[in-house]
Amino acid sequence: MTDPVPSGREILERLSTATGDWQLQRRDAHYEIICNGVFLMASYNRESSRQLALLALGRVRGDRLRVLVGGLGIGYTAGAVLEDPRVIQLDLVEVEPVVVRWHREYFAPLVGRPLDDPRTKLILADLSAVPLSPGTFDVLLLDIDNYPERIVLEQNSALYDASGVSGLFRSLRPGGAMAFWAADRAPMLAARLRRAADAVEEIEVPDMVSPTREGHAWIYVGGRREDGNDVKR
Repeated sequence: MTDPVPSGREILERLSTATGDWQLQRRDAHYEIICNGVFLMASYNRESSRQLALLALGRVRGDRLRVLVGGLGIGYTAGAVLEDPRVIQLDLVEVEPVVVRWHREYFAPLVGRPLDDPRTKLILADLSAVPLSPGTFDVLLLDIDNYPERIVLEQNSALYDASGVSGLFRSLRPGGAMAFWAADRAPMLAARLRRAADAVEEIEVPDMVSPTREGHAWIYVGGRREDGNDVKR
């Protein structure tokens, strides 16, 4: 049985896990995910999540692309990646098993069931603990947390600090691209990405703050030069 709340939302599930306190709630036809009391994502955040994938993929030439997505969420980013026929492999890293279960039970029909695509490899792990070999991926897409200035799960801080960003960047192939999603402008993230990557862009994209109110999110995209000489240590 669902638990009605005064805001007009219904709590579908609330539980504590090793990573924090999680809550899934429904607002009319939409789903919202809350972590440690902070809004994390919702099914009405479709456009910015898709743009995370589309903007990075649009920078990359060639075929037989290998992509890593950090953070499953609703699944819009993974779905957009798999729409690109050049993609032959998607490594999808998600730390929280309950998000995977909610995706399968509630969100998958909204996003084309990306976990069922044979190109997808689901990795249940903290991305910072996943070994990433240099020059492995053509595209890296990160939607792990809100942004460095407003971290929800403290363990994610390592992915957004200078060594985390440069380490992720080194796993790109020459000519590849890396993109971060941010709920607001993130100057620290931009500065760290510029120290690692080439031709960094800060792109404001439309997003929905609620099912009826428009807003914005920000995508930070950086590329690796095709000669591979921009990798900094």
